[in-house]
Amino acid sequence: MTKVLILTEKPSQSLKLAEAFRYQTHKDHIEILPCNTFENGAIVVNFLGHLLESYQPSDYKETFKEWNIEDLPIFPIDNKFRVKPIPSKLKQFNVVKKWIHNISISEIVTAADPAVEGSLLITEVLYYVGNKKPVKTLWTTSLTKDSIRKAFSNLRDHKALTPLYYQGLARQQSDWTIGINMTRLLSLTFGKMGLTSEIGGNSVYSCGRVQKSLLSIIHRRELEIETFMSQPYWDVECEFDVNGVHYKGTWFKGEETHLFEKKSAEKLAHFCEKGKAIIHTITREDSTVPPPQFYNLTSLQTAVNKLTGLSPSQVLAVAQTLYEQSLISYPRSQPKHVTPEEAGLFPKILLNLSEVSEYKELMPTTPLDLSLNKRYVDESKTDDHYGIILTEERVDLSKLSKNERVVYDLIAKSMIAAHHPCAIYTNTEIITTVASVFSFKTTGKELKEKGWKTVYEKEDKPSEIRGNEILKIDGLQEYQEVNIASIELLEGHTTAPKRFNQANLTSIMENAGAYLSEEEKEGFKNTALAIGTVATRSGIVDQLKEKGYIRIEKNLVYTEIKGKILMTALKNIPYLTSPVTTGKMDLFLSEIGRGIGDFKKNFYRFVKRSEDIKKKCLKKY
Repeated sequence: MTKVLILTEKPSQSLKLAEAFRYQTHKDHIEILPCNTFENGAIVVNFLGHLLESYQPSDYKETFKEWNIEDLPIFPIDNKFRVKPIPSKLKQFNVVKKWIHNISISEIVTAADPAVEGSLLITEVLYYVGNKKPVKTLWTTSLTKDSIRKAFSNLRDHKALTPLYYQGLARQQSDWTIGINMTRLLSLTFGKMGLTSEIGGNSVYSCGRVQKSLLSIIHRRELEIETFMSQPYWDVECEFDVNGVHYKGTWFKGEETHLFEKKSAEKLAHFCEKGKAIIHTITREDSTVPPPQFYNLTSLQTAVNKLTGLSPSQVLAVAQTLYEQSLISYPRSQPKHVTPEEAGLFPKILLNLSEVSEYKELMPTTPLDLSLNKRYVDESKTDDHYGIILTEERVDLSKLSKNERVVYDLIAKSMIAAHHPCAIYTNTEIITTVASVFSFKTTGKELKEKGWKTVYEKEDKPSEIRGNEILKIDGLQEYQEVNIASIELLEGHTTAPKRFNQANLTSIMENAGAYLSEEEKEGFKNTALAIGTVATRSGIVDQLKEKGYIRIEKNLVYTEIKGKILMTALKNIPYLTSPVTTGKMDLFLSEIGRGIGDFKKNFYRFVKRSEDIKKKCLKKY
């Protein structure tokens, strides 16, 4: 009797898939017993992550073991990239290979994480060992038992996912080429200049494609902070009297609210002391604020960091654990929307939450029907994944760790809030003129209807908006004359741009174009200039820290000496540092994943560019 071989990415996945059926554990695999889904049973084997690694340059040619500028750029012999088993995982590689070729196996099902890296991880092994058996793919973004059984009944043709494999392969090969050549080139040239002695210890300047792009943005902000010169300014604040009730207004002219010459501010204040004050306009209007959208990985990492200080990679690890416990959907997700199919589970999810004491009081009396609400349910804005939501699995909060509860709580409240009405604010603005020449603005904001805000009442801080006192004044009319009670000069100082914190970094990579000038963007839209993918961005941050380019101190990001040297040396070679370069590459890689990109045609353009960069570096340094 032949069986199905299920290949997973890690042990926890193997166990989670097997738990949807009757199973037995063995020394090197899990056996799913015969059932409706698997007539003769199935064998589940995991990969322990990547089992293969790229050749090192010296594997292609022994002389490449020594670093010499003359050898650059380095490319594989005959331009054929090769991989080999990772020595520390050779035992597990042999287990996987044994089962792939086992005569009792008639069909293989790949069941790694449903994304590019998972497709690459298993498919490259199947090619490497020469598999000839038919292959199908399990694709599920939820690990509940029902979802697993349903997914096994609707397996995809593995060939349909070939573009994702080629996307991962293209990224692997291009990053190898750029990293190997640029790391050697810069380390050697900087070494000749004596720059490596300034940093001590590791003199290697690792130069990955995406790392440099993020580092360039961090370094630019560092320079803005270091070179910033604070300037004093003065605000002119006037206190008005309406029948014994006072309100304050601040001078403004167009977009200007500060005066940078004290004498000018004093003259303005002195003039206004004797002037006649009249209410010029009163504007009151309601503004509707909808509930937040569902989280994607980037927004979840940002929110958790603000609450706990956890790094992006730590947040991802916690979310992955919740996913493997079947409590949330697949976390490495870019979309914030879900499909109608997922929306059909919302009533069940809300019912489960209503039975949890921590969420019972937060539930809406009559939950809104989101099935036609395009803010949350829009299949055209999803891909193979969707926004991060809860599954229909019941939760026992007492069994979650502290950090797991934080992440679960954010996702739960986002779903509860989405089923509440919008919040409504009343915004009031009064423009008061003095001597028909100078204008003073007073603003106030009041929460009229809480709506979804009730879900976050305990977390919300009291409003600090100045001018709320005007909301308590009745009977104000336009062109009404008011008295000037006092005028005050308030001195302040311009402040340097804020230092990035860890919560900013993944958001910066998602929207890198916003940190470039229009000229630097070369006509690209911000959406086309993302750095990395939602699944890789936390790793990029970790690499910059590990390689000594940045440090995190009290959650704030600082450029280290090594990072400053690298960015200063490359300031005239924007091809190596600009997010436009990596943005183009990531856009191109995504096209490969959609089956419309030609990797070879574009990749070998880098051969010529590598030679040009080498000549420029040698000439400059």
